[in-house]
Amino acid sequence: METLAALPDLDFLINIMRVAIGLGLVIFFHELGHFAVAKWCDVMVERFSIGFGPIILSRTWGETEYAFSAIPFGGYVKMLGQDDMDPGQMTDEEVSEDPRSYMAKKVWQRMAIISAGVIMNIITGMLFFACSYMMGVEQAPPVVGNTAIGLPAWESGLQTGDEITSINGKRITSFTDLKLAVALSNGPLKVEVKKADGEKQNLEIMPDESGDLRVLGIGLSQGLTIPDEKQLDGASFTISSSGAERAEPPFEPEDTIRKIGEVEISYYHQMKDIVARKPGDSLDVYVQRKGDSAGELTKIVVPPTRFLELGLVMDIGGIKHIKKNSPAAKAGLKNGDKIVLVNEQQVGPEIDPLRLSEAFSSLAGEKVIVYVRRESGNEPSPTLSDESEMPEGLENTEGLVRIEITPDDIPAWTERPTGPDVPMTAPSIGIAYEITRTVLSVKAGSPADGKIQAGDRVQALEFMATTAEADSEAEGEESEVIQFADAENKKRPTDWAYPFWAIQRLRDREIKLTVSRAGESKEVTLIPVEIPDNEWYLPIRGLVLTIDTYTLQTDDFGEAMSMGVNQTENKGMEIFLTLRSLVRGDVSVKNLQGPVGIANAAYQIASHGMGELLAFLGFLSVNLAILNFLPIPILDGGHMIFLIWEGITGQKPGEKVLAAATWVGAMFILSLVALVMYMDIFVRILGWGAGE
Repeated sequence: METLAALPDLDFLINIMRVAIGLGLVIFFHELGHFAVAKWCDVMVERFSIGFGPIILSRTWGETEYAFSAIPFGGYVKMLGQDDMDPGQMTDEEVSEDPRSYMAKKVWQRMAIISAGVIMNIITGMLFFACSYMMGVEQAPPVVGNTAIGLPAWESGLQTGDEITSINGKRITSFTDLKLAVALSNGPLKVEVKKADGEKQNLEIMPDESGDLRVLGIGLSQGLTIPDEKQLDGASFTISSSGAERAEPPFEPEDTIRKIGEVEISYYHQMKDIVARKPGDSLDVYVQRKGDSAGELTKIVVPPTRFLELGLVMDIGGIKHIKKNSPAAKAGLKNGDKIVLVNEQQVGPEIDPLRLSEAFSSLAGEKVIVYVRRESGNEPSPTLSDESEMPEGLENTEGLVRIEITPDDIPAWTERPTGPDVPMTAPSIGIAYEITRTVLSVKAGSPADGKIQAGDRVQALEFMATTAEADSEAEGEESEVIQFADAENKKRPTDWAYPFWAIQRLRDREIKLTVSRAGESKEVTLIPVEIPDNEWYLPIRGLVLTIDTYTLQTDDFGEAMSMGVNQTENKGMEIFLTLRSLVRGDVSVKNLQGPVGIANAAYQIASHGMGELLAFLGFLSVNLAILNFLPIPILDGGHMIFLIWEGITGQKPGEKVLAAATWVGAMFILSLVALVMYMDIFVRILGWGAGE
């Protein structure tokens, strides 16, 4: 039984076979193009090989040897008088006199032979795409799931549920289209948006260019279905001690949410809004179970989930980002402003900076008086001129500015700090503000009471292995460490918002804090708790859902071919733009995939179905066609350059020229292969050079 258990899964073996056959077909059709046209031109083909290097299996039919070679990353057709590894054959007069040699043929015939592989890949690419659309291809729609706080999409006001319909006039039909259109663009983008409420909007957005790719900062939208057992791979689909984990009856894999209360749910943004507006209520969630008939729903009662706390109130920092056309922008708030008073309540002593978002959301539609402390030089920065204007509780009026602001009706915590150094937001007024790692005060009776004091600065947090009370299956989980920036490493996070949200995500962990005071450091271990007398509830219920997708499928072959032609054109342009961006430095070489990466990607895609694999093979076919026709000696494009020269001048390139060009081309290709193999194996698999 142990031996049987160790055997590979049948689906795994089938997917491996699909990938091997699929990748082999892409290479085979390319070489078949060369082979067929060479035969048509009556050129003697000595060998047709799938793969390079030593031959491991061969058979001779007629005058041609058909072989499988040891290195499966390509193939070749060896014709009489044409050998990339022996350029001398192309200038050998004796070989050229043989009427069946490659060099004895007219220039146009040799051009036809050389270009046949590329043409065959374009044709098969179209067919792969067409067949994929006949079988159905799962695609993620270009719908905003979330926006990265502070990045262009967030600053432009894009929200969950908004759909990107076009960029720079080009129709966008999938999330992949969206990413590529942004990454391969230049300058600001003209973005057409269909808002979640159906309204259409035109925006001009300048992508962020600080990383390897130009991005807007948009995440995939979630769907309404819990992943199946295979997708979960043993992981839980609920956050520990969350409302979803305590739901009655329990949720099950592949449940699909259809209603919450009396409201029918069709999209993720609808569910997100309801949950965020009723964080403290038990919700009646109606799901359709796998196998249930349409309309047959199961009612699940999902209790609320309280925030976990350590009892630390951290000091507020300045505003880091402001959305365009937001209440904050219209009221005159500026980056660097530090909010100190909201309707006569001090931020810190009376309003926890982590709850400032809720304070503004609770006052939606009302005029709110806000006092901020503005940095000197951040003009205009009027100060209070009359003692009668000085708000109660504040003794220092230096740089103090009074602002009136009317918050929008947007619930708190609809934007979450999900990454290091991501600030906290108040979405109802459109700001992102810093919460420092300096302790302002400690709540009495909290886990931190007596262990940490005001003025301490947090240097690091370590989320320890799961506690004894947690599920024994999770005890092997690794600890997670968050280290704050210091003089030696300024790239680390400085904001408290992300560690606080991590506490809500890793709810069953003990936390080891390293804190400093007066130059001395100490470690303190705390267990986060729900504070019963504090009515503070999470805006989520802790349920893991699949990514939103739709199936693009047609039963009409003519329509499928039309879509295949269009997709081939689009992918060809995207590959060209990618190459251009690589040359210009807009796209990093870190994004290149080698044979190992391609095979791994093909396997992952194959697990989603034949439609997805065929679409990927279509992309590879177009990719192979374009890359093979680049003007690099040893590739088809390099040969075509020499043929064009011969056609214009009437003279063949000399042996020395061909030998030098072949050597340069071979070194370039080998260097490129070495680079992408290094990226595949040492960076992506082993994690070398990945940084902190």
